[in-house]
Amino acid sequence: MKIINMLKIFAGIFAVSVSFGLLSPAQASAYTYVSKDYGYSIECPEKPLGVIPLIDPTQKGEVLVFKNDGYNILQGWIIATNAFDSSQIPDFDKMTDKESQKYAANFVMNSEGKYETVLFIPLNGHKVLYAVAPQDVYVDADKKEKTDTVKTNVSQRIETYIPGKKTNYVIVFFKSGEMTTQDSTDYQNGLLSFKELPAEEKTPAGSK
Repeated sequence: MKIINMLKIFAGIFAVSVSFGLLSPAQASAYTYVSKDYGYSIECPEKPLGVIPLIDPTQKGEVLVFKNDGYNILQGWIIATNAFDSSQIPDFDKMTDKESQKYAANFVMNSEGKYETVLFIPLNGHKVLYAVAPQDVYVDADKKEKTDTVKTNVSQRIETYIPGKKTNYVIVFFKSGEMTTQDSTDYQNGLLSFKELPAEEKTPAGSK
C-alpha cells in the first residue's frame, strides 16, 4: 500500500474558494461535495474553504481544506485514488477475524512506527482497513524573542483504505492540533457517506 505522509504535502498556491459507531447511520451534514474530476461524493461537516489537487508523485486526488493559516493547511481530508493494488494484498472481505487481526498486527509492526493502531471496520458492505498514526509532537522555538518561547504542537492523522469498482481509495483525516470527538464524528459520517458515482453523474461540482 502506498502511504501518504502528511508532513510532506505542500499545498502550492491555495486559493480559498478511536472511537467509531459504525453501526449507527450517518448524521445529516452541512455540505455534500461532489468531485467532478474523480467521480465521488462525500458528506462534509461544512463547505470546504477550498479544494486543491493532491501533490503526490504516485497518487491522484484532492485535498478538502477545512482550516488554514495562510498557505498552511491546518485541517482537512484527503481523498486519493489508486491508493493500493488489489493484486498485491489479500481480499479483506474473505479474511477470517483471526486472519484480520494477524494482518493488522503485522501492518503495524512493518510500518516502522508510522501507525500505532490498525483495525478492520465494516463500511458499505466491505471490510476496510482503518489506520491511526501516532500523534506527532514537535516543539517550536521562537528565536526572534529575547527569551525563547517554546510551543508544543500536535498533529494527527487517520487513514481508511476503501476498495472501489473504478479504483481503490484512501480517505485521510489530518489536523494540526488535538483531534476532538466532533472531528471523529465528522470523519465517521464522511466515511459512511462516501460513494463512487456513475460516469453520467460526474458533471456537477457539488453543493448542498
